[in-house]
Amino acid sequence: MNGKVHLQTPAKLYDGKWVDAELIVTEQILCIGNTKIQVNEIEDIGNVEVEGVEAIRIKNDGEIIIKPPENLMQQVFRFLAFNLKADRFAVYYLDSATVGGVVSSGTQWEKGYFSVTDEGFWFISPKKQQKMLFDSLGTVVKDVRNVGGKQRKVLVLSKVENGQVATSLLMCPETTLEMLENYLNRLIETHKPGIEFTDMEKQILTLVYSGLDFVSIENMIGISTDELNEYYDRLVDSGLAKVVKIRKEVELTPRGVTMVGDIPNL
Repeated sequence: MNGKVHLQTPAKLYDGKWVDAELIVTEQILCIGNTKIQVNEIEDIGNVEVEGVEAIRIKNDGEIIIKPPENLMQQVFRFLAFNLKADRFAVYYLDSATVGGVVSSGTQWEKGYFSVTDEGFWFISPKKQQKMLFDSLGTVVKDVRNVGGKQRKVLVLSKVENGQVATSLLMCPETTLEMLENYLNRLIETHKPGIEFTDMEKQILTLVYSGLDFVSIENMIGISTDELNEYYDRLVDSGLAKVVKIRKEVELTPRGVTMVGDIPNL
């Protein structure tokens, strides 16, 4: 085995089912069972749950899923995140500066690295290895904020967290900031669904974003339940919305009608 061995431990590998395998991580190679991966060729990683087991998904010309011992999970994840095959930029990062339009308390700037993979953006520091999927990101814009008593240019990243819009701030030298803004917006644009909305669909999309329920939207824009269902289907099919509740419409059976007739004083 070439290179310094960072850890060698029993682990599990998912290959249609969970199997026991030895995990060895060196400076150059991750080896689990008979599978070997060049660490600097790993394209992306993520946390996944497979058959009720929390594990690490490794993307490298395909995918492998490994489960290190619980006490080593974070160590392995951090090592892989720091060695992803992606350019890294030294930045200062303020996570979730606002959530739902409200300024978060207790958040602090962190020094680390920002990188971009095929699946999203990463902020990586010794304490935080945070991935932001392209699908959850809205906009990236420059702004000026008070940082340590000085007016500094920052990038404002809007994203969706637990159903709420949150913003995070990223600060780095202005030349890098300019380049990142253009680069990130191009990437976000390429990941937007290729779909053209009618004015009615845009209105419904905005009302759903505002938190209005089905009945309120139906009454507000004056369309039938079936028509609104068709618009919702289109949002779901395009990946812009998901079904969280299905309403039931019922009619009474003869037995139900009989029961109503037996209710006193009705």
